[in-house]
Formats: sequence, C-alpha cells, structure tokens
Amino acid sequence: MNVEPGMSKAEVSTILPRTIMSSSPASENPTSENPTKDLSPSASVSADELLPPIEPPSGGFILQLFVIPAVIVLVVMLFGLLFTTLATQGEQDPLKIVAALRSSNQARWQKADELANMLRPGMEQRYPELKFNSELATELAKLLDEQVDEGLDDKNSISLRYYLCRVLGEFNVDEGVDVLLKTAREDQERDVRREAINALAVLSSAFGELDPPKSIEHPQLVETFTALANDEDDLLRSQTAFALGVFAMSPDADPLLMSELELLVDDLYSDARYNAALGLARQGNLKAVAAVTEMFDTEALAMNIKSETSPALQRFKRDTILDNALDAARLLIEKNPDADLAKLRTAVKQFAESAADWQPAPAPKSLVKRARELVAE
Repeated sequence: MNVEPGMSKAEVSTILPRTIMSSSPASENPTSENPTKDLSPSASVSADELLPPIEPPSGGFILQLFVIPAVIVLVVMLFGLLFTTLATQGEQDPLKIVAALRSSNQARWQKADELANMLRPGMEQRYPELKFNSELATELAKLLDEQVDEGLDDKNSISLRYYLCRVLGEFNVDEGVDVLLKTAREDQERDVRREAINALAVLSSAFGELDPPKSIEHPQLVETFTALANDEDDLLRSQTAFALGVFAMSPDADPLLMSELELLVDDLYSDARYNAALGLARQGNLKAVAAVTEMFDTEALAMNIKSETSPALQRFKRDTILDNALDAARLLIEKNPDADLAKLRTAVKQFAESAADWQPAPAPKSLVKRARELVAE
C-alpha cells in the first residue's frame, strides 16, 4: 500500500497581557495618602500606565515561532517522500510481485489488486516507469506460460490466467505478446482466450500512442488471428473482430488482417458483424455500410439483446450498439463524401425521429441528439 506523506499544521496562540486593577475601599488601605482621589469616579489612568512597554521581538522568539516549525515540517516531508519512494520501489520489484502471485494464500490477490491499480490509466505520473518495466513483464509472461501449460480448471487458476492476460495488456513493452498469442490459441477456458485477445488489442492501441508509435510484430500474429477469425465459437469471433479493428488502425498493419475483418462484417453472429463494421468504418471502408445500417434497426436490435438476462442489461447493450453505430455512421459519411450513403442516412434519420418514443424504454436523449446533429449535417 502507498502511504501519502502528511503535513501537520501548528497552531500559534497569542496571549495578550492582562491588567488587574484593584478597587478596594480606602478604609481598607490605611497607607493611602489621598483616598478621596483614588475613589473618585472621574479619576482616569492613561493607556501607557495600563499596558507594558512595547519591545521588538527578539531573534530567538522569531526563530522559535517560524524557523524551527518550518524545519520540522520540511523534515517530515522528506521522510514521507523517502518512505513513499522505498515503498514504490518495493512494489515494483518483479521478483517480489511474481513470488506473491505464485503463492496460494490471500497475499496473491492482494498483490494482484495492487499491481492492477498501479497499471490503471491515470497512474502514469505516480509510476512513470512501470509500464515500461520489461523485467516485470517478462516474469509475468513466464508465470502465465506455466499456468497455460498446466491448464488447471479450478476457479483460482482460471482467475489467475485471466488476470495475467489483462495485466500484460497494460504494459508498453512487447514481452507479453508471445504468451498472449499462445493463450488466445491454446487455453482451455473461453473467457481466458477472449481476455488474451482483448489484451493484444489494448497493447496494440497503447503502442500506437507511443512517440514514435509502433505496432505489434510477431511471426505468429497473422496466423493466430486468421484462425481465431474462423473459430466456431461466436464470442471468440466477436472478440477477434474487435481486435482486428484495432490492429487495422496501425499504418503498417498486415493486409491479411484487414481481409479477415472484411469477412467478419458478414458473419452470422451479429456481435461479430457489428464489431467488424466499427473497425472498418474507422478506415472509411464502405464494406461496413450494410452492417452499420442494420445497427439502427429496431427488430435487429431486439434480436441481438434478447439473450441478456435482465432489462437493464438489455438496455445497456442496445445503447452501446447505438453509440457505436453513430460513431461508425459519422466516420463513413466524413471519409466518403461522394459515396451513395442514402440507406445509411435514412436509417439515422428514422432513429432520430422515433428513438425518443421507443418502448419499453426510449433511447437516451444524448444519442438522439447526436443522431439529429448528424442528420442536420
């Protein structure tokens, strides 16, 4: 756990001098020379007689009041920074992290949670070198490789392989590419294979944002994704279509990957079609038009979401499809100003006019607004 250095605030109380005046009767003070004057209501005392003389603060007083507290605060901050640095270095120790993940006790998942938090988006300033830690990525890849070879089907083993795939996708180094491809091909659990595919897509996207950008290069990349694009499992093909759409964004992407994406846009499974259509639309590829047009159709949407287990999940999936459809339609229109996109434009217009009245739940106002803006353009 990271400990944030704290700073205590010292409060300084200023004590004003108090003057105690005696007003005892003259009869009780036989030594008074003029008791009548002392008890007269009109008698007055000057301010100079009431307050002590004003003296400038001494150097010692200033030192105690300002300099010493400042030094104490500075020392506390330095110690906090030191402890945080040491803790951070310890958290990034590859051997310690992997050793904890290899254990079978609760420490495994505690360390897994810590590492996942350190790698999540927005933590780059706090751990600037972590995503580029090749040694750590290598050790995690070795652990995943061992786990895939063992192929254990208990819940903890499956969860660990799933977790390792996700984490390896968060790095900005390619030490995990080989084992992620292997996992996508060979793991016995479909969800682990899907997460390996997704991790490769996330990794490819991160590589494209580097300066200078780079792409995933591996001799088995095309072969692996060609096989995955033709897998008999619908969910694997759908996940593969999404990944291929990300790979296609790289300027030096292999043309064979784009060919597989173009085939998937006609897949019998609607999620695979829609993911492929979005990937092709990013390239302005007109082969996406039919599938994108379908994504606005109410009957097609109803068929797609009926397998979801609750109305809330059904609405969420429907709105996600519509959100992607609007993105894809805009890209196709912008990148193909001279193309005949009448059917697509009509589909967008019909959605804009009717979606607010859909039953049992209308489409979100934000999506309707975007559709109307696109029609107006």
